[in-house]
Amino acid sequence: MADTPAPILPRAALERVLLRAAELHSASGDLPETMSEADLLSLAQEVGISPHAVKQALAEERMRVTLPEERGLAASLVGPAFFSGSRVVPGDARAILERIDHGFQRDESLAERRRFPDRIVYGPLGGLAGAAHDVVAGFSGRPLALAKTNEVSVSVVQMEPGKAHVRIEATLAPRRVWALRIGTGGVMGGTAVGAILMALNVWPVVAVGAAVLLGALPAIIARSMYRSAAHGAQLAIEQTLDRLEFGEPKKRGLFDKLLVG
Repeated sequence: MADTPAPILPRAALERVLLRAAELHSASGDLPETMSEADLLSLAQEVGISPHAVKQALAEERMRVTLPEERGLAASLVGPAFFSGSRVVPGDARAILERIDHGFQRDESLAERRRFPDRIVYGPLGGLAGAAHDVVAGFSGRPLALAKTNEVSVSVVQMEPGKAHVRIEATLAPRRVWALRIGTGGVMGGTAVGAILMALNVWPVVAVGAAVLLGALPAIIARSMYRSAAHGAQLAIEQTLDRLEFGEPKKRGLFDKLLVG
């Protein structure tokens, strides 16, 4: 009887199997606490992962900066104030930094605040120029997510010829303070209205309802607006890194825009 040939896995199934196998291996407790880079390269080669991919992943891990999880009342009520993303992308560090600089000033309504050999710090453009830029961007449909931040920092470091590590950080701390003030003011205002209505012998249910409504509504709106700005900032960072790694997305023509909407 002839041997049955082993099944051939397509790429998508192969990726799922490898990912699941890694999860099971990690959960089994057989994964060592430490491993040398040489052993890791040897292990990766055994399962068919290219040494180049492992070396790039190792380089990204060495340069990764992990911000501690933000705790406290402000983070719990409104959300985090700091956002970041990093990636290894192809190209020359100087050219990449200039490309980001051009894109941020042209498309994101950001202005340079400080410049270093491998780092640039930006802030909102502001003034009449910023307002005019925002109007033009509004007609073009660009969200200007990073323009809503208070500060953006870009660092680009050459790792090896043709490979550079890019890190982008943004903060919305003052904007979060504004959202908290709006929420606090709403609660205080609602409480005052409720107390006045109670003093005027208005039905308690109506007084309490008015106090809750007037107190909660500004807080909910401010929190929602901040969360939207925070999500937009993180998304803009990741999209910038995507474009650096994979290139600019194909621009749609007028006919495609009419069909897609």
